[in-house]
Amino acid sequence: MDPTAARDIAYASHGAQRTRSGERLVEHLERVAASVPVDAQAVAFLHDVLEHSDRSGAELGELGLAPVELEAIWILTRDPAESFEAHALRIAYAKGEAGRLARAVKLADIDDHLAHDRSTRPYQWARCHIANRQSLQSVA
Repeated sequence: MDPTAARDIAYASHGAQRTRSGERLVEHLERVAASVPVDAQAVAFLHDVLEHSDRSGAELGELGLAPVELEAIWILTRDPAESFEAHALRIAYAKGEAGRLARAVKLADIDDHLAHDRSTRPYQWARCHIANRQSLQSVA
């Protein structure tokens, strides 16, 4: 999907939602998208949409999201019953192109949280595990 279309969907989906630190969620999404490769920007703009809006995966597919991008977004979507640690490890060990996209976005997401949130402990732990797997995947 073109990143501009993904950005438009993100703005329509998240509206005035705020992060834990009180800023507009879309400002966070803008920074995350700006810090990933172009092929991951659509995923970056939409990485919170399934978790924090009423949009469905089917709807995103109908709007033009590529199957691999949708798979990456599902990888990035944390189930309410899933611990943060289990979620981070699931991303770290995700296979294929969708896993690569998910790791790139999650690392940018974590880096942005570390720069803007007060509570950083779980983010530092997750970043270590995901970055380690990302570096191993790029060597393989």
